[in-house]
Amino acid sequence: MIQGVILGLCAAFFQSGSYLFTKRYVAEFEKSTLGLLVASHCIMGIFSVALLPFFFPSHLPPVSHITFPLVFGVASYIAAQTAFFLSLKSADASRVSPLLGLKILILAAISITILRRHFGLLQWSGIAVSLVAAYLLGSSGSPLTLRSWGFIAAACLFYSLSDLCIRQLIVQFNYLGLFDAAVVSTCLCYVLAGAAAACCLPFAKLRPMRRWRLAFPFAVFWFAGILFLFGCFGSIGVVFGNIVQSTRGVLSLGMGWVVAFLGHEHIEEKISARVFAHRAIAGFLMVGAIALFYLG
Repeated sequence: MIQGVILGLCAAFFQSGSYLFTKRYVAEFEKSTLGLLVASHCIMGIFSVALLPFFFPSHLPPVSHITFPLVFGVASYIAAQTAFFLSLKSADASRVSPLLGLKILILAAISITILRRHFGLLQWSGIAVSLVAAYLLGSSGSPLTLRSWGFIAAACLFYSLSDLCIRQLIVQFNYLGLFDAAVVSTCLCYVLAGAAAACCLPFAKLRPMRRWRLAFPFAVFWFAGILFLFGCFGSIGVVFGNIVQSTRGVLSLGMGWVVAFLGHEHIEEKISARVFAHRAIAGFLMVGAIALFYLG
């Protein structure tokens, strides 16, 4: 379990960095969320095509077992990414990132009603505390618009569906070991996502070349984060994995503060010491949520 927590924390770090690169792109090309979505997934598709031959198994699970989680998972993920990018057009990454932790409630509900899982008192306490922490992190500072809340809610729902599919996909490759299963699953997903993005190239208007250059660091950070995230879900499951991953809210806060302090306020706005302290308290609550779920 400790291995899964470490993988989740690494995923949170790289995803927090990717959110800042997302905001940087959106700040420069305000109406180009489609451009970032297409360019970054074309780049990650190339990463996957290059990496997959080194880990491709000698025999695959039955195609019928991997088709649904792969196709539906990628479709849900693309929908979630689109909603997330749109939310960043009117809110800072350090505000939106913590609120993605609210998908824990959706995952818990799906786990109980559909997957027939049961949680103990300490685990429910961990879920509740993580939700409070996510709310405190997201609500401190200027209020979000109704439009932003709508995109965040859609992102949480589709990310939740995608996470469950990821878990089912990794299970099919468990015979390879955790590391290889995570890499193969990641590459299969992003080969498919990259192919879908390539089909959208005529509509993305990716000129000038600077659009590709600004999309590249996002793709690198996001792809690294996803590799760790797949390993995390394969090790400790999607609910606990998402609680650990929710620490990205605190990491995004710290990174956002540094970016604003360095004068890049077009990416992240400066916040007062009071708001920073408010969010720091919420960060400690998130750590407590991880401990409660672990003990449960």
